[in-house]
Amino acid sequence: MSTIKLFSAKALRFIFTVGCITSVCCIFPQNSNAQSPVITKITFQKDKYNRIFIPVKIDKDSLSLLFGTYSKPLRLTPYFQITQALYPSWNILTQTAPNGKSHDRLLFYSPKITVGNLKFRSEEAIVNYAFPDSIITGSTGTEMVYRYNWKINNDKNEIFISKLPFTPTQAFTTISYKNDSYPKVRVEIAGIKTNFALDFGSGACFQINSRSDLGRQLIATYNLRPIKRIISDIHARKLADTIYEVKVPSLLFNGVELTQQKVQLSSAFPQNIVGTGFLGDYNVILNNSRKRKIGNTMILEKRLSR
Repeated sequence: MSTIKLFSAKALRFIFTVGCITSVCCIFPQNSNAQSPVITKITFQKDKYNRIFIPVKIDKDSLSLLFGTYSKPLRLTPYFQITQALYPSWNILTQTAPNGKSHDRLLFYSPKITVGNLKFRSEEAIVNYAFPDSIITGSTGTEMVYRYNWKINNDKNEIFISKLPFTPTQAFTTISYKNDSYPKVRVEIAGIKTNFALDFGSGACFQINSRSDLGRQLIATYNLRPIKRIISDIHARKLADTIYEVKVPSLLFNGVELTQQKVQLSSAFPQNIVGTGFLGDYNVILNNSRKRKIGNTMILEKRLSR
């Protein structure tokens, strides 16, 4: 083969290869963003308890949803039931009130919910009758949260949502938990180890059921007296709630020692809770695998402003 023919053959092969690559890029243009894990970014607002409210659009209404990680289904106000935006799923959710009595709640399917660039459709929801006159109050549930990975920047009031897991820059502690109804962490106070739910929908620091073994021990150890008693019909009808407060000298949170932590004891909460009074002091990553054998992780990182 002459030099000219050899050069021509190589040139044709080069042109053919470039053409194939160009064709693939044209057919699959979305691959150019394959290295970018972030699907959407949203800016949120916080209340005085550090609870996060994310802007959403539900059907034709723009409102805010409380970012909650304790309840499994989405919670919406009766407004969406009145406008018939919700439709029954005919599934029943059984809940247990603080007084020990169980009651059934009808589950609905939600209309389309838009969060940034993301669209959630037919999410299971229950009607929250605690705020009957407001369309701005509702809360996400773990079913919505588990669909993606979330990075919460409390320094800038921003949330990043991704299909790929986020990598922490400087983790304070990493909490692993199973793919169950809510994230939880092991806490040891006064020699008693128990699980606490990690709930961004609660503004408490560490909230303990006053009727539990831990609650009774803290009341006895510190000779606590009620700081207030309230009557509430949010969790159960005409429920008398007795509240205590104390700062414990030391506790273990996921094996990390913390000092002088504010603990609130309540007779109205069936589950021990770590809320945004504590979690809001950190930037947070929620990596949700949606695979039971792998599980999920919540990573706390120290805030720049702290």
